[in-house]
Amino acid sequence: MSWRARIGCVRRWLFVLIILLTACGLLPGRAATPRPTVAPASPSAMVAVATATPQPPVATQAPAASKTPLPAATTSPYALTASDVHFEPDPQLYSGDVASIVVVGPGPGSVWQGARAKIFVDGLQAPPRSQVDFGPYGIGNQWQATFTWAWDTSGLLGPRTVYVEVDPPASKDTQPVSHTLAVPVNILPASARPAPEAGAQWASAESDCCIFHFLTHTAAARDIDLIRSTADAALAHDATALGVQRKDKITFTLLSRLMGNGGFTANEVSITYIDRNAAAGDLFTLFAHEGTHVLDRQIARTRPVMMTEGLAVYVAGGHFKAEPLDTRAAGLLALNRYVPLAELANTFYTAQHEVGYLEAAAFIQYLVAQYGWPSFRQMYGSFNSAPSDAQMLDAALRGEYGKSLSVLEADWLAHLRALPPNPTQVDDLRLTIALYDTLRRYQKLDDPSAYFLTAWLPDGSEARKRGLVADFIRHPDGPDNITLETMLVAASQALNAGDDERTRALLDGVNGALDAGSPAANPLAAEQLAVVQQVLADGYEPQSISLDQDAATVEAVTDWPRLEHLSLRRGADGWQVLASGWLDALVRFGQ
Repeated sequence: MSWRARIGCVRRWLFVLIILLTACGLLPGRAATPRPTVAPASPSAMVAVATATPQPPVATQAPAASKTPLPAATTSPYALTASDVHFEPDPQLYSGDVASIVVVGPGPGSVWQGARAKIFVDGLQAPPRSQVDFGPYGIGNQWQATFTWAWDTSGLLGPRTVYVEVDPPASKDTQPVSHTLAVPVNILPASARPAPEAGAQWASAESDCCIFHFLTHTAAARDIDLIRSTADAALAHDATALGVQRKDKITFTLLSRLMGNGGFTANEVSITYIDRNAAAGDLFTLFAHEGTHVLDRQIARTRPVMMTEGLAVYVAGGHFKAEPLDTRAAGLLALNRYVPLAELANTFYTAQHEVGYLEAAAFIQYLVAQYGWPSFRQMYGSFNSAPSDAQMLDAALRGEYGKSLSVLEADWLAHLRALPPNPTQVDDLRLTIALYDTLRRYQKLDDPSAYFLTAWLPDGSEARKRGLVADFIRHPDGPDNITLETMLVAASQALNAGDDERTRALLDGVNGALDAGSPAANPLAAEQLAVVQQVLADGYEPQSISLDQDAATVEAVTDWPRLEHLSLRRGADGWQVLASGWLDALVRFGQ
């Protein structure tokens, strides 16, 4: 047998094994989401952090959970189902994970206000592992009880049962009865962890502006010098634009999985840096956006969300890329997607994402153009708490400009309507909205931990202290996931290249697959799936795919995080890899 044949044989057996292990995981059901409409066109060296991931003990078959019977069925307003309970990191647990448990309730009604959840991992006769009150979570204010890093699965393996009990608020009044739910979960062997997570540890690097925490064997580790230089340039730009000087270095956690739209800012800044990134924007723009969120706190501590996000887009010069804000805001009017500013201010994060960010930035650009930056900065620093964000904004505008929000909005709309129409920008804007709506639909259905309104993003500083990495890298990565994600990456690339027809076709393919529940049910997605399956069978993980009838070019990884370029051709027997860098070299060495 030739070297090539032997390696191919081994790879195919490994692929079969991976599929079998994946099939053992527990995947919770996903609620349907509406389909987006696509309208027709009109560096310093890395330093390893001392708290590296500890090696878990060898997994052994743990005793089964106590067979304690559940309480007799009674009527309870707290009745939940297994789909309301999520385990993080998603989509499966491996022995040694320190798992978090999320229990989602219907909302903060009178019965649920003050309700408490308890979890039992050793049977109902044992004391609860933890108890947590329900409350709002994430920018979407999802009503949930959040048990962060509450269950150490070291030494556990195979099927387990977690019990969730929901109790009424503590009160002397008559209360509804509690509800207890048994939730099955399957724990896979620690040795089954996929690459690059299996070898990932926290590492750090610094630049003039920033401190970066990232995981080894990832794209961020490979490109850390580029990341450092880009961040320095973006933060210098922010400081000049805002007229403030950075007081301390800004801490960034580089996520090795897509989370939300790619960036979050709290005490630290978290941004996604991966190769298969369907939300990938310009890196400079991303750093400039998130950096503005840190530096603008020197101007104002209290401000409406709409103005905070709008300022970040304005300073960065665009949302995901450089863009003419005025022209694109006028395009919103042409597409009938404009949201009145008072409404947008009060519902910013639940409004359509690209529309809201663009409107807010373009309105700020108008104010700066009309009244100058010093006046705008004075207004931005004058916000005071108010019953609503719209009232907060209205009061500051009146105080600085002597005009109400409604009067200034009318002036701005007159300005936008006077701009010459730009069909190219309108088409690009239409497809940009469709692209990101489709991405978020995919996340909500197939990767809910990444969905921006309820994204699972625990404290990075505490994770590093404890050596926990899985929450920042693990994600659904089966063939179907890779297929839809590479199609979204290709749609983003086509949009940036101005190929509207291909962008629409790819988005229709992704939505068709989501409608049917499988890429195999959509012709274009099924062809992409066939390429993905062949590349996986040859031992690679695809990161991007360019598919053109009977030929395909693929960027893929086999020795993390080194990217390789593969060429494939479809013949009578299906897709075949024609060239693959290190494999060809190995075969030549063995001849």
